[in-house]
Amino acid sequence: MIKLIWKKDNKWKKLLPIFVKHPDLVYLDNAASTQKPKTVIDWVSDFLKNDYANIHRWLYSLSEKSEELYYESKCALAKLINCKPSEIIYSYNSTYCINLLAQALVNTWKLWKWDKVLLWNREHHSNILPWQTLSKTFWFKIDFIKEDKNYNIDRKDFDKKFDKKVKVVSLSHVSNVTWQIMEVEKVREKIWENVFFMVDWSQSVPHFPVDIEQIQCDALVMTWHKMMAQTWLGMLYLKRGWIKELNPLILWWWTVKDVSVDDFLLQNNADKWEAWTPNIVWAVSLLKALEFIEQLWWIGKVWEHEKNLIKIMCKWFEKREDKVRLIWNYESNNRIWTFSFIINNENNFNKIWEIFSKKNICIRTWWHCAYPLHKSLDIWWSARVSTYLYNTKEDIEKFFEILDEIIS
Repeated sequence: MIKLIWKKDNKWKKLLPIFVKHPDLVYLDNAASTQKPKTVIDWVSDFLKNDYANIHRWLYSLSEKSEELYYESKCALAKLINCKPSEIIYSYNSTYCINLLAQALVNTWKLWKWDKVLLWNREHHSNILPWQTLSKTFWFKIDFIKEDKNYNIDRKDFDKKFDKKVKVVSLSHVSNVTWQIMEVEKVREKIWENVFFMVDWSQSVPHFPVDIEQIQCDALVMTWHKMMAQTWLGMLYLKRGWIKELNPLILWWWTVKDVSVDDFLLQNNADKWEAWTPNIVWAVSLLKALEFIEQLWWIGKVWEHEKNLIKIMCKWFEKREDKVRLIWNYESNNRIWTFSFIINNENNFNKIWEIFSKKNICIRTWWHCAYPLHKSLDIWWSARVSTYLYNTKEDIEKFFEILDEIIS
């Protein structure tokens, strides 16, 4: 089973309609969003045709059925990341979840004037801009941790900047540029209990098993269209105590127990965070996407397979290191199966993108929503090739064939 994905006759692709319609498509932009299996598409269509209704009403069977599926998706997620379903909050995506959380921290006076938020300069803009925009209004400070020569957190710089003013530490688990897996458990060991610790798992959960109990974070975010579900479904995990203590800025009927002309009374559970008609349909798509992966492999097997492929990809890039610079290094340890690179003496990223596009190969170029990291590395663009379960050896061979044409 493990060897199946890397074969040229990959049977997985036959389970995804986009590859049936476009058999020559080489899709290597999975870090941005993954393609969808037929079973997920069909389930969503069937749900909309036969079972859809709004939830939180329970006055008729259709509503009850939709509610059950919505809750089942949270149970599947809880099993995946080792938490309770009651600690899972749905929103639109990771970006919205971080904004929602940051607003709640200032709204509940947990983050205020002269406090400090500690970030890493390699963060995606989703984990920078929400804090920056609020800091202009609430006068807290943002400090960025430097990186060492190996692209890890500079521990001396962390120790220097982590002081009594720090109230929030917010870091990504996997960089969306270097694709390095950060040892967030070690960061947790350095953080005091009264400091809020958030982790962005958007680029890690699709690739390898993660465990909240192991990391001991207060919050984490994830976007599920990167794992074969539909877009506009993100997850905010919050520890039970924080769910009760923090007050979200956005409210709605289901978020409150009571409303009068004088005041309102909030719920004490995750419901108070979902201030909108929930994305019921996409929750169903996530449930079916997780079932699809579980039936064929499940995450542990995915990671076992990826580690073997990482070694192959690193060797292929290393053979071209005189003309292609890989961002980070050629070591296979502590990274996922995605690679960012630049071509020496080539400043026109549009040209690179166009050449690959004309050959029906989908990659990504530019700054990948990580301007500070690119600036710190003095890199003004980079290309990114990101793979997933359904990519084949033939896909990778085609990519390197075109890459060799460009650099020659």
